[in-house]
Amino acid sequence: MVTKIIIISIVFLFAAWDIQAYSQQKINDFYLSNFKDGTQSWEVKGREAMVYDKYVDIENMIANYYLENDKVVITSDKARLHQDSMNVALQDNVHIKNKDGMELFTNSLNWERDKNLINTEDWVKTSKDSMQIIAQGLSADTQIKKADFEKNVEVTFPDEKTKTVTTATCSGPLEIEYSSGKAVFNDNVIVTHPQGKMFSDKTTLFFDVKEKKVVKIVSEGNVKIERENNVTFADKATYYDKEQKLILEGRPRLIYYPQAKGDDGLSGLFKKDKDKNKEKE
Repeated sequence: MVTKIIIISIVFLFAAWDIQAYSQQKINDFYLSNFKDGTQSWEVKGREAMVYDKYVDIENMIANYYLENDKVVITSDKARLHQDSMNVALQDNVHIKNKDGMELFTNSLNWERDKNLINTEDWVKTSKDSMQIIAQGLSADTQIKKADFEKNVEVTFPDEKTKTVTTATCSGPLEIEYSSGKAVFNDNVIVTHPQGKMFSDKTTLFFDVKEKKVVKIVSEGNVKIERENNVTFADKATYYDKEQKLILEGRPRLIYYPQAKGDDGLSGLFKKDKDKNKEKE
């Protein structure tokens, strides 16, 4: 009886060892690719990988994602490839770059390959042409042509011709469409422009993709504009950069704060009128 128990134990031991041995496999120089309609659609490489039943853990991943007229390169220190959906969860030093020069940096990212979507709740930094965006949380297509930046957004728009910089911040979200040159900022928006600072509930910024500059700024809801000694309030304000023209709508009002010394504005006019009255006396 004892001998029988020992034999059964040995059988179970070998069976358990066999399951463990074949349920995971280590592969050096990992490589996986996919072809669609005779054309390569994506490929994933890694320094090494651990293959499990439902997923593959990859070290030092490099993925090439081939789209029409574009190639997106995605890298990360670690990645988990889910074998059922082929979606990838990336971790640590995540970097995305395409041939047009768009770049993204973050610490974690989910890539839904079939849907051509990426998302993260982490901080992200993206740049395209001269525009740079820093925000917490992102949902976008892999090329970031259309993206929603969730919160704590800061955007920088350098103007190469005038050598000036326009910055915009908001609580979020920021909805941006690079192809149409449109960015919509929501909640606690502050736009700092060489012509002044503009506060609002919502601001739509239009930019020229080819010229790489701001074209028009439309602010709505509790608009306040600070410029030199003036503070202007309105329901809506539209600024045209080329003409340097500002149009105010909805009960606009202006408050002027004269300088204490050397003011040539309204305080200067009041002083001249007072001097004239003294001469008449």
